[in-house]
Amino acid sequence: MTLGLGLIPGLSLLSGALLGLVLLLRGYLRAGVVFVAAVVALALIGWATGQGAGRILIDPLAGPLLGIWLPLLLLAWVLKASRSLALAFVVAALIGCVVVVGQLVLIADPVVMWQSILTPMLEPLKALKGQSATQWQQDITAMAHLMPGMSAAGLVVGASAMLLLARYFQSRQIRPGAFGEEFRCLSLGRVVTVIASLMLVLRLVLDGSVLDNLAIVILALFLFQGLAVIHALRLARGWPRWVLVVLYVFLALLPLWLLGLVSGVGLVDNWFDFRRLHSQPPAH
Repeated sequence: MTLGLGLIPGLSLLSGALLGLVLLLRGYLRAGVVFVAAVVALALIGWATGQGAGRILIDPLAGPLLGIWLPLLLLAWVLKASRSLALAFVVAALIGCVVVVGQLVLIADPVVMWQSILTPMLEPLKALKGQSATQWQQDITAMAHLMPGMSAAGLVVGASAMLLLARYFQSRQIRPGAFGEEFRCLSLGRVVTVIASLMLVLRLVLDGSVLDNLAIVILALFLFQGLAVIHALRLARGWPRWVLVVLYVFLALLPLWLLGLVSGVGLVDNWFDFRRLHSQPPAH
């Protein structure tokens, strides 16, 4: 098994957040020094464990260099320069779109590649589902067709979550409470929403692997705005905290319908501004 921070979600999140925090607090030079030191340390670990420095560093699935740290550093740089979480998230989505197109253009047959990855990974589920070998292979193939988009969406969500955690740590140092206010006001804007909506409409009327996979990345872009809306409404309406606890527990279990629902709330919010409509507390 490949050793890599990408295989440990909690450690991945924390490592990226701390690196982003260094950039936000101490600047690009200090973050670059920490980044180089971490890369050297991981290369030595890869060499010592016999897995190879290259594998542990640049594997997009298991290694932290391409899969975690470089996207996070770019997003932290955008946030520091623009002071806009919305712009940083849009950049994250653009990175995701580049990842999708890169897989479909540069890899001879991405479906075959993902089949070779998914088949051994999901083999333990085969017996539980009780499917025939033919049906199981059809399901794997269907999933493989969408994996360029799903892997890119995972990158978008992961890097954005790290950035949010880094921003939270920063606000605790500089201005406690600022992060909550900033996050609850998050809005990607109507220009981004119009472009995203047009792409989703094209996905409905046209067939194509590129549009299928880009649509997944677009939905991932609006996930955090959906969460921001829910956080704002909870505060405005006086909902108990356990509502958020339940939401995040279910999101952690990754039911796709719930992820899609929250992303849909974020998308539609740009047209109807739920936070403004429901900002008044309930009358007593």
